[in-house]
Amino acid sequence: MSYQYDFIIIGSGLGGLLCGALMAKHGMKILILEKNHQYGGSLQSYNRKGFYFGTGLHYLGDLDEGQPLHKIFKYFGLFDDINYQRLDDTGFDVFNIGGNEYKFPIGWNSFREKMVEYFPDEEPAIDGYIKEIQKVVELQELNLLNANDNNEININEYHTINTWEFIRSLTSNKKLQQVLSALNFVYGGVKSKSPLYVHALINNHYISGAYRVIGRTSQISEKLVSQIVDKGGEVITNSAVVSIDTSDDLVKSVKTIKGDVFTAKNFISNVHPSTTMSLIPDGGIKKSFRNRMNRTENTLSAFAINLVLKDNCFKYRNYNYNYYKGDDVWYASNYNSDTWPEHYFMYCNVPQNGSEYAKCIGLLTHMEYAEVAKWKDIDSKKRGAGYKNFKEEKAQKLIELASKQFPELKESIDSYYVSTPLTYLDYLGSPKGSMYGTLRDHKNPLGSYIHPRTKLGNLFFTGQNLNLHGILGVSLSAIITCGEFFGKDNILKEINLDDN
Repeated sequence: MSYQYDFIIIGSGLGGLLCGALMAKHGMKILILEKNHQYGGSLQSYNRKGFYFGTGLHYLGDLDEGQPLHKIFKYFGLFDDINYQRLDDTGFDVFNIGGNEYKFPIGWNSFREKMVEYFPDEEPAIDGYIKEIQKVVELQELNLLNANDNNEININEYHTINTWEFIRSLTSNKKLQQVLSALNFVYGGVKSKSPLYVHALINNHYISGAYRVIGRTSQISEKLVSQIVDKGGEVITNSAVVSIDTSDDLVKSVKTIKGDVFTAKNFISNVHPSTTMSLIPDGGIKKSFRNRMNRTENTLSAFAINLVLKDNCFKYRNYNYNYYKGDDVWYASNYNSDTWPEHYFMYCNVPQNGSEYAKCIGLLTHMEYAEVAKWKDIDSKKRGAGYKNFKEEKAQKLIELASKQFPELKESIDSYYVSTPLTYLDYLGSPKGSMYGTLRDHKNPLGSYIHPRTKLGNLFFTGQNLNLHGILGVSLSAIITCGEFFGKDNILKEINLDDN
């Protein structure tokens, strides 16, 4: 049988674009189909009044020379004409927990010194924490990229250890317990479920070296698309896949909303597994597999405000500010719509003109999908006054909360733009607007693990739902998925050779 393409990739998030770029490097004919008018998934940027805002990539780690993401970015040419700002060494993230501030410095030695400074009587617990985290990272990074011949991830003890219980086992100091847990917002942590390996990899990712993209985050997706196109591939936007045609346990073709039908030898889905299942007709894939994908629990969604500020009013902060109204940083576990908001994450876009003042900042916090579900079936441009008023009311509450720590903020605002869980659902396609896709559960490590292979012989998954979300996790997932065809060892050799 003849095929139009070697690979068709559904969705143009980072995982899909990395797969496409890597396969194009290996001479494959690639087609990427994207439902939105802009490719890039969480890398998308949008323009308001001449200022660009990102949608999902607020900062990234492991970008120092020789570190994993640096090697991957170098291999894919993502340092060519794209610049990154290293965040403050003395505190890339500042946490206000119940009125007390704590800084997370870059580098594990500096992190240790700062924690001991805050908690001088807890040195053994701090050392025990760091030792165990580094042990997890060493094992888990090896595990993620060196699975067995069947690409099965070995479930080890760190998949079955609960993060919160692990931290509590080290110390009875309740403040230290919360500080060591403080980065859980960036993985949608749930106190009763989040496994230690997720906590360890995410914390190590940022503590090892935290950066911001200077300018548009969409520069990354644009660079990858240009590589794909230069190698003869195609990326088509406004082309949502509406059905996946199967026969004899293989995908034969995909059909888009425009009515176009495309064939390929292999297919990769960069969209959520349950969304992928919705594209396959009944009987097209094993029912047990479909049910498992549809049962996956997802992380909580978000409410975000992107603010354009007046000139020379609000100082640029080269760090992120995390505020918790109470003394428990596991906000997703204690979410209460009646007392919302009780948390925010604030970040500043790097000023393009070198100014000491910020021009654009973002405020981000959790929100449950149920609060906006009544507008889900209405076209995004026609949701009316009720939805508009809801967004305005919530935005004012969040701005009011942030202004308590930053009194100058409210008077500095020129304009702002709001995203709700429906925005994440509309543009990213994640079920109920989930921020980080599937939720990992230490009590059910196999059940919450998504394999790159499906029960259709030529359909594969990639992206944040596989192993780990975030830019490093998604990059690793692309290597794992492409490793099904070219061998992970071969890909890693190429990446490491390119880094020398």
